[in-house]
Amino acid sequence: MHHLRAALVLVLFLSSAVGAVDQEALKQLWDVPTNEVNFQLLRSYQKPGVKVQEIYYYSRSYNRQPVRIFGYYCQPLKTKAKLPAILLSHGGGGSASLIKSAEWARRGYAVLSIDLPGKGEQRQGSRSTGPNMDVVNLLCTQPDPSYNYLVHAVAAARYGITFLATRPEVDPDRIGMIGLSWGGVLTLLTNGQDKRLKAAVNIFGAGFIPEGCTWQDWFSQMPAEEKQRWNDYLDPKNFLPTQHAPILFVTGTNDHCYYLTTFQKSFEHVPGEKAYYLIPNLRHRFLASSSDPALAWFDLKLKNARADFPAIELLTPIHKGESRVIIPVKVNSRAGVKSVRLYYALGGPQQWTAKRWLEVIPHEERGVYYFGLPAARLKPDILYFASVVDRSGGVASTLVRSLINVKLEDGNKTFAVSSPIKTLYRNEPPFTLLNGLVIPGIRFQLIKSEQVYRAYTI
Repeated sequence: MHHLRAALVLVLFLSSAVGAVDQEALKQLWDVPTNEVNFQLLRSYQKPGVKVQEIYYYSRSYNRQPVRIFGYYCQPLKTKAKLPAILLSHGGGGSASLIKSAEWARRGYAVLSIDLPGKGEQRQGSRSTGPNMDVVNLLCTQPDPSYNYLVHAVAAARYGITFLATRPEVDPDRIGMIGLSWGGVLTLLTNGQDKRLKAAVNIFGAGFIPEGCTWQDWFSQMPAEEKQRWNDYLDPKNFLPTQHAPILFVTGTNDHCYYLTTFQKSFEHVPGEKAYYLIPNLRHRFLASSSDPALAWFDLKLKNARADFPAIELLTPIHKGESRVIIPVKVNSRAGVKSVRLYYALGGPQQWTAKRWLEVIPHEERGVYYFGLPAARLKPDILYFASVVDRSGGVASTLVRSLINVKLEDGNKTFAVSSPIKTLYRNEPPFTLLNGLVIPGIRFQLIKSEQVYRAYTI
């Protein structure tokens, strides 16, 4: 069956025009049966409070060879009812984590952590077979996209969901997935196709990858036809509008793999239930503290925890005299607020990985938090966002925007707030002046001598 599907996909791609997305080809490319999975129990043992099973299961074949996926399956020793379940997907250079699986199982989940297909850089210890996890395979589109690593990794994830859904101790209507880095990309791809997921957490992963990522040189050297094929059939952006489960996006301001611009653009393209958490000055590493909001999200969506995640909103800044700008932030939290902070970095939307984000502590009045900034620091612009942490572990951040020092056409000076930044090197229109006026056709030109942007309309 896999061989027939691969042949059909190749025919569909060869017959479709470049740039014209063939929806049947897209479906055939990613589709796998999800009703059953063949697996083998290797051994079973116990860790404190947890039963561990080491398993293999079969996934989509590669080069006409069967692919076996290794996993640690953990569940709490003492259970009275069917369990919610979580699939853990590592990133590049990673492997299945027994430590993390056991830790989360003690929290009351059935947890499957897998070695994604094959081996690859820093993955010689992988116990799975299939294509190697390397940049060539992750970005390839030849001889057709079915050879791309992501297609096989998503198949492995979907068969992993089937394994969880068919376990007698698991509630099949309460399955979640979390992925880190390339695993976050897989989470977006999987959650965009598999309706069985009821909660998802994406850490670092983004769509629109060629627009801003650590692999820019690879994409810039791709022939135009191959790059178009990647965009049309492999990029996660194709599945952002169909994210099935509520999804939490988590990243660092200074991530060098998936730039903040594409991450924010991806978040905005998800129409369903979602949350966003941005960690200041964090590069591409997973902190233990990031587990807390992820588990809080799963508790909320898979265990029906009572508290919602907090909501946070940037209000229009206030120009206070000549010396200060006040940024108000509105927060709603049923669980109670633990902390609210504003973070800002000097300069505009460039040099993302080298930014230094500074923290501002607020003054609170009736649920609104006011952050004061010296106007002298806004020369000519800053990037800023706010974050809240509640007492149940819930988190929320605003999207990053620019605050721009502006000289209007009549000579008066004010500030303008951009829309959320989604493009490298660009302050995003439309812009809102501090008097609330939105001018769709406004443009800015930097006057270096004054460290201000001259505004003009077109």
